[in-house]
Amino acid sequence: SMLPVAIVGEGVIGLSTALALLEAIPKVKLTIFSDRPFEKTCSFGPAGLFRMDDPRNREIGLLSFARFAHLYRTRSGDETGIKLLSGTIMSDDRSKLESQEKAYGDTVYNFRWLGEREKNDLFPNPAKHAIFFTTFASEANRYMPFLRKEINKYGDAVEWKQQKIEKLEQLGDQYEVVVNCGGLDAGKLAGDDDTMYPIRGVALRIDAPWHKHFHYKDFDTFTIPMNDAVTLGSLKQKGRSDMVITDEDRRDILERYEKIHPAIKGSKILYEWIALRPGRDSVRLESHKRKTGMGKEFQVIHNYGHASNGFTLGWGCAQKVLQMIQKER
Repeated sequence: SMLPVAIVGEGVIGLSTALALLEAIPKVKLTIFSDRPFEKTCSFGPAGLFRMDDPRNREIGLLSFARFAHLYRTRSGDETGIKLLSGTIMSDDRSKLESQEKAYGDTVYNFRWLGEREKNDLFPNPAKHAIFFTTFASEANRYMPFLRKEINKYGDAVEWKQQKIEKLEQLGDQYEVVVNCGGLDAGKLAGDDDTMYPIRGVALRIDAPWHKHFHYKDFDTFTIPMNDAVTLGSLKQKGRSDMVITDEDRRDILERYEKIHPAIKGSKILYEWIALRPGRDSVRLESHKRKTGMGKEFQVIHNYGHASNGFTLGWGCAQKVLQMIQKER
């Protein structure tokens, strides 16, 4: 018999979850709910470099990385937005970089600490410490439409609904499983979590096709090459939710980055991205049973709170959701 599943949210977490279920459960019947047009999700702008901030998510990251490798081997990056990139992260705080190493040093390729000569060759005023590695990036403006297209290959097994859901319970009568991938609104949807907060994100897309490596100073000043542009970032402002990019934002981002890489100065800005990232102190990935007003029991799975790591953790979290569904059946 069919297994009716509702997914709330069509950002990278919702779509990754949808595709993972379709690929693995022959009898699944999916409805994907979203409260806004596809292009207005937070997931529509990022360059999607695979790296993460919390070593607790190491195993989830490993699952995503293997998926990216598979897509890299088998599909055109023009279609998927996936590419293999090398680059550096610098910081005066060695412990920040050690924590990166713990989180993904043995997942990515070529991880090493930069020596003095290399640092001084590459950067006009290098930070005290720097790491180098090779990793995948899944650029949103290609990867998101790619996920959507892959999902649509399943035809009648999928229905898309633009409708704002207020409470997960309202879906329980119709669906066996409800997966909460509601991004910033997911805590409110869950009804039992008020720990979400917005992280105001701003990034620029610039015309610098000669620049082929990612460069970071700490985690909020960076460039990441895309297929035909370079993402230059960023702002990560906790608790701020205003949605207009100001001159001050632009100046702040450009000045910070130009200090570590003056050659980028004067590059043309092609596009500007602003979104509210779904901030939380840790990802909420868990399953429990709930009852509707009519007394029908259904499975709720929470998959939210990915902050700036949605593209890195999306596929791995989707695999965990799949396991939670299979365990109950």
